[in-house]
Amino acid sequence: MIGGRLTAALVALGVLAAGCGGTAAPAASPPASAPPAAGAAGGPAGAVWTSGLNENGQLGRPGPAKDPNLAPVGLEGVRAVAGGGRHSLAVKGDGTVVAWGANDHGQLGDGTTRDSRVPVPVLAPDGQDGHLGDVVAVSANTDFSMALRRDGTVVTWGVGASGQRGTGDRESPLYPTTVKSPDGERPLSGITAIAADGRTELALRRNGQVLAWGANTFGMVGDGTREDRALPVPVRGLYGAGRLNGVVRVAVGGQHGLALLNDGRVAAWGHNDLGQLGDGTRQDRLTPTLVSGVEGEGHLGGVIALAAAEKNNYALRKDGTVVAWGNNTAGQLGDGTLTLRTSPVHVVDEDGDGKLRGAAQVFAGEAYGAAILTDGTPLTWGAGGSGQLGSGRRAARSRPGKVATSLGGAPGKSVSAGAGERHLILLVAPRTP
Repeated sequence: MIGGRLTAALVALGVLAAGCGGTAAPAASPPASAPPAAGAAGGPAGAVWTSGLNENGQLGRPGPAKDPNLAPVGLEGVRAVAGGGRHSLAVKGDGTVVAWGANDHGQLGDGTTRDSRVPVPVLAPDGQDGHLGDVVAVSANTDFSMALRRDGTVVTWGVGASGQRGTGDRESPLYPTTVKSPDGERPLSGITAIAADGRTELALRRNGQVLAWGANTFGMVGDGTREDRALPVPVRGLYGAGRLNGVVRVAVGGQHGLALLNDGRVAAWGHNDLGQLGDGTRQDRLTPTLVSGVEGEGHLGGVIALAAAEKNNYALRKDGTVVAWGNNTAGQLGDGTLTLRTSPVHVVDEDGDGKLRGAAQVFAGEAYGAAILTDGTPLTWGAGGSGQLGSGRRAARSRPGKVATSLGGAPGKSVSAGAGERHLILLVAPRTP
């Protein structure tokens, strides 16, 4: 998800109670059928494979500046991955974090501003000795990184000019810092999920409420104002009433936020110039509004996971289908067209003859998407000029297609992924004898 962006990033980052969330499990748990959230260390371990743009070493391996073929990084036993604008993160089996790629803003968290083409350990927060540990989820976007620790605290590193470090100021030390509570007096705690935009960040509390901080030009903090926030503040409720409650997943795109409610509906707020809020309009919203149903009918429901990009979003439904809305200039909605959509439409199958079915996870990069099917098959669609689709070709496609290594075929069953701005990270299960 990504700013020129991710989401992330990627993505909504949930924490499972079993094994990775500790006591920081959401009071309102995701549906039983929900997949592990993107960036969360709740699934099986795997090996890291990458494709796409490599100008700053974000692929973590040798190769051309733009590589459309997936190849291994040499990292195994990894529990979660996340892609930023020009850098990558991985959570190792022991809960430590490694990073590689661009580091001009300290987004690798190693105390330097030197790019690294190989994974380097992230330092412990707040100037402590050693390395960052006990991490259960990561998220990254643009020149910014964020981690959720087992004790429910949140650590950030990278740029901070908009208050996105969440420390109460706009400084950007070259080591990770701990996000503070809304009153600025203590570390923020009780967090069960995170989502990084790089300028505006989200955190889900154990009680189902959402906090946000950072840039707020278009209302992406969701507090009813356009004032930047250097400390977390509560996101307001639907249409501005009270506080947003009953949330089980969060995601954040370039200048908008998303929240999955415990009844399967989706709330959105922030910038809406290209229909990325999915409410049938192109009007910005300073507080959450409900995403419309498919083709604008009613409200979207039955959702179990979210992914947000700069100007478009994906929602995975409990029937294994995926819907998308927002900008579509590179076919990133996966509906076989290049048509902008202000309300959700179905991502189609590889042949374009019907809906994509059997999806278990979904991810969003800048103008491209990825899904992992229930059998571990990864599919990608959208912008591909930098090789970020991992298809073996530097070309866009408007509907899902398979990925490939330099030898042809997929590297194996995928268990998770991270979508950087223009690079793809796959977490691949070990091959069984």
